[in-house]
Amino acid sequence: MRDRLRFLLLLIVAAVVSTLLHELGHCVFYWVQGIPAAMSLTKEYPLTDITASQYAIGSAGGPLFSIAVVVLAVWLFRKRRVAGALRDFLSALILTGVFYFVLRSLIALLKGRGGELESAASLLDLDYRAAIVAFLAVIVVSLYLWIRAGGPSFSLKHAGYFVVLLIGYVIFVVALQSLDQSLFWARFPSVEIGDGRIYNAHPS
Repeated sequence: MRDRLRFLLLLIVAAVVSTLLHELGHCVFYWVQGIPAAMSLTKEYPLTDITASQYAIGSAGGPLFSIAVVVLAVWLFRKRRVAGALRDFLSALILTGVFYFVLRSLIALLKGRGGELESAASLLDLDYRAAIVAFLAVIVVSLYLWIRAGGPSFSLKHAGYFVVLLIGYVIFVVALQSLDQSLFWARFPSVEIGDGRIYNAHPS
């Protein structure tokens, strides 16, 4: 029980790290276009009006950084010299990436629109469902390599614990976004995307 609580805490830390890196990915993809951008805890902000294609490129940065984090974590996990707390933290990073993409994909399918995944897919003239399939394929392969390298066994015996981890992740991320929204979102400007959308619209 003690080890499981410890891992839950590691998962929360990993959720913060992976979320910040996700937002950083958005910013980096704006910066390389010469667009000023900033970030808060759970959101990125282009600081000037942008075109739809510039927004799509910026949108792609977050998911791509999240995928890169999972792939890098799996690669490091498979290194024999990695052990102890670092190995557990890498496992937590992998799980947060898996949870993020599974939840993001389910929400997109339920809503019938993909959000940032849809914008990213539009760069290749693809439907957002194609982006979901591509990202989930990377996640499945990463999970397979992680488990083969000594990661946890996803058996029915442990199913309840992984459900608890997923619920804990969702509660924490929702709380973090709520805190972020109340503290920071209004501090950044609303900007217009070339197709007429308003990003980071402030309530009147």
